[in-house]
Amino acid sequence: MKYRTRWGLLGITGVALSVACFFYDGREQEALQTLTRPEQGEGDQEQKLQAELGGKRYPLEITLVEMPCSEEEIHEILTAASAGLEKMFLKNNTDLYHIKTDIQMPSVIPDTEVEVQWYLDSWEYVDPDGTVRNESLKEPVPLKVQAVLSLGDRSVTWKRDLKLCPPGEPDTEQKMRLLEYQIQERQKDDSSGELLLPSEVFGEPVSWYQTTDRRGIWMLALTVCSLAAVEIGRRREEEQSARKRERSMQLDYPEIVSRLSLYMGAGISTRKAWERIVENYEKKNGESTEHRAAYEEMRKTLHEMQSGIPETLAYERFGTRCRVPAYLKLGTLLSQNLRKGTRNLAELLREEAREAFEDRKALARRMGEECESKLLLPMGMLLLTVLIMVMYPALVSF
Repeated sequence: MKYRTRWGLLGITGVALSVACFFYDGREQEALQTLTRPEQGEGDQEQKLQAELGGKRYPLEITLVEMPCSEEEIHEILTAASAGLEKMFLKNNTDLYHIKTDIQMPSVIPDTEVEVQWYLDSWEYVDPDGTVRNESLKEPVPLKVQAVLSLGDRSVTWKRDLKLCPPGEPDTEQKMRLLEYQIQERQKDDSSGELLLPSEVFGEPVSWYQTTDRRGIWMLALTVCSLAAVEIGRRREEEQSARKRERSMQLDYPEIVSRLSLYMGAGISTRKAWERIVENYEKKNGESTEHRAAYEEMRKTLHEMQSGIPETLAYERFGTRCRVPAYLKLGTLLSQNLRKGTRNLAELLREEAREAFEDRKALARRMGEECESKLLLPMGMLLLTVLIMVMYPALVSF
Protein backbone atom coordinates (compact mmCIF):
# COMPACT_ATOMS: atom_id res chain seq x y z
CA MET A 1 0.00 0.00 0.00
CA LYS A 2 1.36 3.40 -1.00
CA TYR A 3 2.33 5.84 1.72
CA ARG A 4 -0.15 8.48 0.53
CA THR A 5 -2.94 5.90 0.53
CA ARG A 6 -2.14 4.81 4.09
CA TRP A 7 -1.89 8.42 5.22
CA GLY A 8 -5.22 9.22 3.57
CA LEU A 9 -7.00 6.24 5.14
CA LEU A 10 -5.60 7.13 8.55
CA GLY A 11 -6.72 10.73 8.20
CA ILE A 12 -10.21 9.83 6.98
CA THR A 13 -10.67 7.33 9.83
CA GLY A 14 -9.54 9.86 12.44
CA VAL A 15 -11.78 12.61 11.10
CA ALA A 16 -14.77 10.23 10.86
CA LEU A 17 -14.32 9.12 14.46
CA SER A 18 -13.99 12.73 15.58
CA VAL A 19 -17.21 13.74 13.80
CA ALA A 20 -19.01 10.73 15.32
CA CYS A 21 -17.85 11.76 18.80
CA PHE A 22 -19.02 15.34 18.23
CA PHE A 23 -22.48 14.17 17.11
CA TYR A 24 -22.78 11.72 20.02
CA ASP A 25 -21.70 14.27 22.63
CA GLY A 26 -23.86 17.01 21.14
CA ARG A 27 -27.08 15.02 20.88
CA GLU A 28 -30.14 16.29 22.76
CA GLN A 29 -30.30 14.76 26.22
CA GLU A 30 -33.28 14.27 28.49
CA ALA A 31 -33.23 16.04 31.85
CA LEU A 32 -32.30 13.71 34.71
CA GLN A 33 -34.42 13.33 37.80
CA THR A 34 -32.67 10.47 39.60
CA LEU A 35 -29.33 8.67 39.66
CA THR A 36 -28.74 5.05 40.60
CA ARG A 37 -26.50 4.72 43.65
CA PRO A 38 -23.87 1.93 43.72
CA GLU A 39 -24.71 -1.23 45.61
CA GLN A 40 -23.12 -2.12 48.93
CA GLY A 41 -19.50 -3.19 48.40
CA GLU A 42 -19.06 -1.40 45.05
CA GLY A 43 -17.66 1.73 46.73
CA ASP A 44 -18.43 5.39 46.11
CA GLN A 45 -18.50 6.60 42.50
CA GLU A 46 -17.64 9.97 40.99
CA GLN A 47 -20.23 11.37 38.56
CA LYS A 48 -19.83 14.38 36.23
CA LEU A 49 -23.06 16.28 35.56
CA GLN A 50 -24.22 19.60 34.11
CA ALA A 51 -26.69 21.77 36.01
CA GLU A 52 -28.82 24.08 33.83
CA LEU A 53 -29.55 27.46 35.45
CA GLY A 54 -31.09 30.37 33.57
CA GLY A 55 -30.62 28.63 30.22
CA LYS A 56 -26.92 27.99 30.81
CA ARG A 57 -25.25 24.72 31.82
CA TYR A 58 -22.60 24.59 34.53
CA PRO A 59 -20.37 21.56 35.21
CA LEU A 60 -20.75 19.88 38.60
CA GLU A 61 -18.93 16.84 39.93
CA ILE A 62 -20.69 14.85 42.67
CA THR A 63 -19.99 11.69 44.66
CA LEU A 64 -22.57 8.90 44.69
CA VAL A 65 -22.31 7.16 48.06
CA GLU A 66 -22.90 3.41 48.02
CA MET A 67 -26.10 2.02 49.49
CA PRO A 68 -25.91 1.48 53.27
CA CYS A 69 -26.44 -1.92 54.82
CA SER A 70 -29.59 -2.72 56.75
CA GLU A 71 -29.44 -3.28 60.51
CA GLU A 72 -29.78 -7.01 60.02
CA GLU A 73 -26.97 -7.10 57.42
CA ILE A 74 -24.69 -5.05 59.68
CA HIS A 75 -25.34 -7.46 62.56
CA GLU A 76 -24.53 -10.47 60.37
CA ILE A 77 -21.32 -8.90 59.03
CA LEU A 78 -20.07 -7.93 62.51
CA THR A 79 -20.92 -11.37 63.91
CA ALA A 80 -19.04 -13.13 61.11
CA ALA A 81 -16.04 -10.80 61.48
CA SER A 82 -15.92 -11.32 65.25
CA ALA A 83 -16.11 -15.11 64.84
CA GLY A 84 -13.13 -15.23 62.49
CA LEU A 85 -11.02 -12.64 64.30
CA GLU A 86 -9.27 -15.07 66.68
CA LYS A 87 -7.87 -17.20 63.85
CA MET A 88 -6.68 -14.07 62.07
CA PHE A 89 -5.16 -12.72 65.29
CA LEU A 90 -3.18 -15.91 66.04
CA LYS A 91 -1.56 -15.98 62.59
CA ASN A 92 1.03 -18.83 62.93
CA ASN A 93 0.59 -19.39 66.68
CA THR A 94 -1.21 -22.49 67.97
CA ASP A 95 -3.47 -20.86 70.59
CA LEU A 96 -3.87 -17.73 72.72
CA TYR A 97 -1.85 -19.17 75.63
CA HIS A 98 1.26 -19.93 73.58
CA ILE A 99 2.05 -16.74 71.65
CA LYS A 100 5.63 -17.12 70.45
CA THR A 101 5.66 -15.52 66.99
CA ASP A 102 4.18 -12.40 65.43
CA ILE A 103 0.43 -11.82 65.58
CA GLN A 104 -1.90 -10.06 63.14
CA MET A 105 -3.86 -6.94 64.12
CA PRO A 106 -5.44 -5.50 60.95
CA SER A 107 -7.12 -2.11 61.01
CA VAL A 108 -9.75 -3.34 58.50
CA ILE A 109 -11.12 -6.87 58.10
CA PRO A 110 -10.17 -8.07 54.60
CA ASP A 111 -12.94 -8.03 51.97
CA THR A 112 -15.22 -6.01 54.26
CA GLU A 113 -15.59 -2.45 55.48
CA VAL A 114 -15.40 -3.44 59.14
CA GLU A 115 -12.89 -1.23 60.98
CA VAL A 116 -10.96 -2.56 63.97
CA GLN A 117 -9.42 -0.70 66.93
CA TRP A 118 -6.94 -2.73 69.01
CA TYR A 119 -6.13 -2.30 72.71
CA LEU A 120 -3.55 -4.11 74.88
CA ASP A 121 -2.95 -3.62 78.59
CA SER A 122 0.79 -3.38 77.77
CA TRP A 123 2.60 -2.59 74.51
CA GLU A 124 6.04 -3.41 75.92
CA TYR A 125 6.42 -6.69 74.06
CA VAL A 126 4.11 -6.15 71.08
CA ASP A 127 4.36 -3.49 68.35
CA PRO A 128 1.22 -1.98 66.76
CA ASP A 129 1.97 -3.88 63.53
CA GLY A 130 1.82 -7.21 65.42
CA THR A 131 5.55 -7.80 65.80
CA VAL A 132 6.19 -9.81 68.98
CA ARG A 133 9.36 -8.88 70.87
CA ASN A 134 9.72 -11.81 73.23
CA GLU A 135 13.44 -12.45 72.82
CA SER A 136 14.29 -11.21 76.32
CA LEU A 137 11.50 -13.15 78.08
CA LYS A 138 12.42 -15.92 80.48
CA GLU A 139 8.85 -16.92 81.41
CA PRO A 140 5.34 -16.35 80.01
CA VAL A 141 3.74 -12.90 80.42
CA PRO A 142 -0.08 -12.62 80.68
CA LEU A 143 -1.77 -9.94 78.54
CA LYS A 144 -5.29 -8.81 77.77
CA VAL A 145 -6.30 -7.89 74.23
CA GLN A 146 -9.44 -6.08 73.14
CA ALA A 147 -10.70 -5.28 69.62
CA VAL A 148 -13.61 -2.99 68.78
CA LEU A 149 -15.18 -3.87 65.41
CA SER A 150 -17.19 -1.05 63.83
CA LEU A 151 -19.44 -0.81 60.79
CA GLY A 152 -21.47 2.33 60.33
CA ASP A 153 -22.83 3.35 63.73
CA ARG A 154 -22.80 -0.21 65.10
CA SER A 155 -19.91 -1.90 66.92
CA VAL A 156 -19.07 -5.08 68.84
CA THR A 157 -16.23 -5.79 71.28
CA TRP A 158 -13.95 -8.82 71.10
CA LYS A 159 -11.93 -9.59 74.29
CA ARG A 160 -9.42 -12.33 75.01
CA ASP A 161 -6.74 -13.24 77.56
CA LEU A 162 -3.43 -14.45 76.20
CA LYS A 163 0.08 -15.41 77.27
CA LEU A 164 3.21 -14.16 75.61
CA CYS A 165 5.80 -16.94 75.85
CA PRO A 166 9.58 -16.98 75.37
CA PRO A 167 10.60 -18.08 71.88
CA GLY A 168 11.33 -21.73 71.26
CA GLU A 169 14.41 -22.64 69.28
CA PRO A 170 15.34 -19.18 67.99
CA ASP A 171 15.71 -18.66 64.27
CA THR A 172 17.98 -16.13 62.60
CA GLU A 173 15.29 -13.44 62.53
CA GLN A 174 14.72 -13.75 66.27
CA LYS A 175 18.45 -13.63 66.94
CA MET A 176 18.82 -10.45 64.91
CA ARG A 177 15.79 -8.93 66.64
CA LEU A 178 17.30 -9.65 70.08
CA LEU A 179 20.63 -8.13 69.04
CA GLU A 180 18.80 -4.99 67.93
CA TYR A 181 16.93 -4.88 71.27
CA GLN A 182 20.14 -5.30 73.28
CA ILE A 183 21.88 -2.51 71.36
CA GLN A 184 18.95 -0.15 71.92
CA GLU A 185 18.87 -0.96 75.67
CA ARG A 186 22.63 -0.40 76.03
CA GLN A 187 22.37 3.01 74.41
CA LYS A 188 19.65 3.98 76.89
CA ASP A 189 21.82 3.09 79.89
CA ASP A 190 25.17 4.30 78.55
CA SER A 191 26.00 7.95 77.87
CA SER A 192 29.60 7.37 76.76
CA GLY A 193 30.80 8.08 73.26
CA GLU A 194 31.46 4.43 72.46
CA LEU A 195 28.95 1.60 72.23
CA LEU A 196 29.96 -1.87 73.43
CA LEU A 197 28.41 -4.37 71.05
CA PRO A 198 26.87 -7.62 72.39
CA SER A 199 29.27 -10.57 72.39
CA GLU A 200 26.61 -13.32 72.35
CA VAL A 201 22.95 -13.99 71.60
CA PHE A 202 21.04 -16.95 73.03
CA GLY A 203 24.38 -18.31 74.22
CA GLU A 204 25.88 -18.15 70.71
CA PRO A 205 29.01 -15.98 70.25
CA VAL A 206 28.68 -13.02 67.90
CA SER A 207 31.44 -11.34 65.86
CA TRP A 208 30.94 -7.89 64.34
CA TYR A 209 32.37 -6.45 61.10
CA GLN A 210 31.97 -3.23 59.19
CA THR A 211 29.83 -3.59 56.05
CA THR A 212 31.81 -3.09 52.84
CA ASP A 213 30.45 -1.57 49.66
CA ARG A 214 31.83 -4.38 47.47
CA ARG A 215 32.90 -1.80 44.95
CA GLY A 216 35.17 -4.31 43.24
CA ILE A 217 32.21 -6.50 42.26
CA TRP A 218 30.23 -3.51 41.05
CA MET A 219 33.21 -2.23 39.06
CA LEU A 220 33.74 -5.67 37.51
CA ALA A 221 30.04 -5.90 36.60
CA LEU A 222 30.17 -2.41 35.11
CA THR A 223 33.27 -3.34 33.11
CA VAL A 224 31.63 -6.51 31.76
CA CYS A 225 28.48 -4.59 30.81
CA SER A 226 30.56 -1.89 29.11
CA LEU A 227 32.57 -4.44 27.14
CA ALA A 228 29.36 -6.23 26.12
CA ALA A 229 27.81 -2.94 25.01
CA VAL A 230 30.91 -2.06 22.99
CA GLU A 231 30.97 -5.51 21.36
CA ILE A 232 27.25 -5.32 20.52
CA GLY A 233 27.75 -1.85 19.07
CA ARG A 234 30.73 -3.06 17.02
CA ARG A 235 28.81 -5.99 15.58
CA ARG A 236 25.83 -3.81 14.79
CA GLU A 237 28.07 -1.30 13.09
CA GLU A 238 29.71 -4.08 11.07
CA GLU A 239 26.31 -5.40 10.01
CA GLN A 240 25.16 -1.94 8.96
CA SER A 241 28.42 -1.39 7.07
CA ALA A 242 28.07 -4.75 5.32
CA ARG A 243 24.45 -4.00 4.33
CA LYS A 244 25.47 -0.56 3.07
CA ARG A 245 28.35 -2.06 1.07
CA GLU A 246 26.12 -4.75 -0.47
CA ARG A 247 23.45 -2.22 -1.43
CA SER A 248 26.08 0.08 -2.98
CA MET A 249 27.46 -2.81 -5.04
CA GLN A 250 23.96 -3.80 -6.17
CA LEU A 251 23.31 -0.25 -7.36
CA ASP A 252 26.63 -0.10 -9.26
CA TYR A 253 26.32 -3.53 -10.87
CA PRO A 254 24.10 -2.55 -13.85
CA GLU A 255 26.47 0.26 -14.85
CA ILE A 256 29.57 -1.97 -14.62
CA VAL A 257 28.03 -4.77 -16.70
CA SER A 258 26.70 -2.27 -19.22
CA ARG A 259 30.15 -0.72 -19.72
CA LEU A 260 31.80 -4.12 -20.07
CA SER A 261 29.29 -5.17 -22.73
CA LEU A 262 29.75 -1.83 -24.53
CA TYR A 263 33.57 -2.06 -24.61
CA MET A 264 33.65 -5.74 -25.52
CA GLY A 265 31.00 -5.23 -28.18
CA ALA A 266 33.36 -2.67 -29.75
CA GLY A 267 36.08 -5.33 -29.99
CA ILE A 268 38.07 -4.44 -26.89
CA SER A 269 39.45 -7.34 -24.84
CA THR A 270 38.12 -8.14 -21.39
CA ARG A 271 41.25 -6.90 -19.60
CA LYS A 272 41.40 -3.65 -21.59
CA ALA A 273 37.71 -3.02 -20.89
CA TRP A 274 38.40 -3.68 -17.20
CA GLU A 275 41.32 -1.24 -17.22
CA ARG A 276 39.25 1.51 -18.85
CA ILE A 277 36.44 1.16 -16.30
CA VAL A 278 38.97 1.40 -13.45
CA GLU A 279 40.71 4.41 -15.07
CA ASN A 280 37.40 6.27 -15.44
CA TYR A 281 36.58 5.54 -11.78
CA GLU A 282 39.99 6.78 -10.63
CA LYS A 283 39.54 10.02 -12.55
CA LYS A 284 36.16 10.65 -10.97
CA ASN A 285 37.38 9.49 -7.56
CA GLY A 286 40.19 12.00 -7.69
CA GLU A 287 37.60 14.76 -7.61
CA SER A 288 35.46 13.11 -4.89
CA THR A 289 36.06 11.54 -1.48
CA GLU A 290 33.34 8.95 -1.97
CA HIS A 291 34.58 5.37 -2.47
CA ARG A 292 32.44 2.81 -4.29
CA ALA A 293 33.03 -0.74 -3.06
CA ALA A 294 32.48 -2.44 -6.44
CA TYR A 295 34.96 -0.19 -8.24
CA GLU A 296 37.48 -0.56 -5.42
CA GLU A 297 37.30 -4.34 -5.82
CA MET A 298 37.80 -3.93 -9.59
CA ARG A 299 40.87 -1.79 -8.95
CA LYS A 300 42.23 -4.42 -6.56
CA THR A 301 41.65 -7.10 -9.23
CA LEU A 302 43.52 -5.00 -11.82
CA HIS A 303 46.50 -4.66 -9.47
CA GLU A 304 46.51 -8.44 -9.00
CA MET A 305 46.62 -9.00 -12.75
CA GLN A 306 49.41 -6.43 -13.09
CA SER A 307 51.37 -8.23 -10.36
CA GLY A 308 51.31 -11.50 -12.29
CA ILE A 309 48.21 -13.34 -11.07
CA PRO A 310 46.45 -15.14 -13.96
CA GLU A 311 43.53 -13.22 -15.38
CA THR A 312 41.06 -16.08 -14.94
CA LEU A 313 42.01 -16.51 -11.28
CA ALA A 314 41.79 -12.73 -10.68
CA TYR A 315 38.21 -12.61 -11.98
CA GLU A 316 37.17 -15.55 -9.82
CA ARG A 317 38.77 -13.96 -6.75
CA PHE A 318 36.95 -10.73 -7.60
CA GLY A 319 33.56 -12.48 -7.44
CA THR A 320 34.48 -14.25 -4.19
CA ARG A 321 35.61 -11.03 -2.47
CA CYS A 322 32.47 -9.13 -3.43
CA ARG A 323 30.25 -11.71 -1.62
CA VAL A 324 27.30 -10.68 -3.82
CA PRO A 325 25.69 -13.31 -6.09
CA ALA A 326 25.58 -11.02 -9.13
CA TYR A 327 29.34 -10.28 -8.97
CA LEU A 328 30.13 -13.94 -8.35
CA LYS A 329 28.21 -14.74 -11.54
CA LEU A 330 30.07 -12.00 -13.45
CA GLY A 331 33.49 -13.25 -12.29
CA THR A 332 32.62 -16.82 -13.25
CA LEU A 333 31.33 -15.70 -16.69
CA LEU A 334 34.53 -13.75 -17.48
CA SER A 335 36.75 -16.57 -16.23
CA GLN A 336 34.95 -19.20 -18.33
CA ASN A 337 35.17 -16.96 -21.38
CA LEU A 338 38.96 -16.89 -21.10
CA ARG A 339 39.23 -20.62 -20.44
CA LYS A 340 36.70 -22.01 -22.93
CA GLY A 341 36.19 -19.12 -25.33
CA THR A 342 32.50 -18.50 -24.71
CA ARG A 343 30.73 -17.21 -27.80
CA ASN A 344 28.67 -14.05 -27.86
CA LEU A 345 30.01 -12.88 -24.49
CA ALA A 346 29.04 -9.28 -25.30
CA GLU A 347 25.46 -10.38 -25.97
CA LEU A 348 25.39 -12.29 -22.69
CA LEU A 349 26.64 -9.21 -20.87
CA ARG A 350 23.99 -7.01 -22.53
CA GLU A 351 21.29 -9.45 -21.38
CA GLU A 352 22.82 -9.45 -17.90
CA ALA A 353 22.81 -5.63 -17.92
CA ARG A 354 19.08 -5.55 -18.82
CA GLU A 355 18.28 -7.91 -15.94
CA ALA A 356 20.50 -5.91 -13.60
CA PHE A 357 18.66 -2.68 -14.44
CA GLU A 358 15.33 -4.40 -13.66
CA ASP A 359 16.74 -5.61 -10.34
CA ARG A 360 17.93 -2.08 -9.65
CA LYS A 361 14.42 -0.72 -10.20
CA ALA A 362 13.01 -3.32 -7.79
CA LEU A 363 15.69 -2.38 -5.23
CA ALA A 364 14.81 1.30 -5.57
CA ARG A 365 11.13 0.47 -4.94
CA ARG A 366 12.04 -1.49 -1.81
CA MET A 367 14.17 1.38 -0.53
CA GLY A 368 11.25 3.75 -1.10
CA GLU A 369 8.88 1.46 0.78
CA GLU A 370 11.32 1.27 3.70
CA CYS A 371 11.42 5.06 3.86
CA GLU A 372 7.61 5.17 3.81
CA SER A 373 7.42 2.67 6.67
CA LYS A 374 9.84 4.75 8.74
CA LEU A 375 7.76 7.88 8.15
CA LEU A 376 4.42 6.21 8.99
CA LEU A 377 4.83 6.34 12.79
CA PRO A 378 5.91 10.03 12.93
CA MET A 379 3.05 11.00 10.60
CA GLY A 380 0.56 9.02 12.72
CA MET A 381 1.80 10.76 15.87
CA LEU A 382 1.51 14.10 14.12
CA LEU A 383 -2.07 13.32 13.09
CA LEU A 384 -2.93 12.30 16.65
CA THR A 385 -1.43 15.54 17.97
CA VAL A 386 -3.49 17.60 15.52
CA LEU A 387 -6.68 15.72 16.50
CA ILE A 388 -6.01 16.38 20.18
CA MET A 389 -5.34 20.08 19.53
CA VAL A 390 -8.59 20.36 17.58
CA MET A 391 -10.81 18.29 19.88
CA TYR A 392 -9.58 19.45 23.30
CA PRO A 393 -10.97 23.03 23.12
CA ALA A 394 -14.29 21.70 21.83
CA LEU A 395 -14.58 19.16 24.65
CA VAL A 396 -13.62 21.69 27.33
CA SER A 397 -16.22 24.19 26.09
CA PHE A 398 -19.10 21.73 26.73
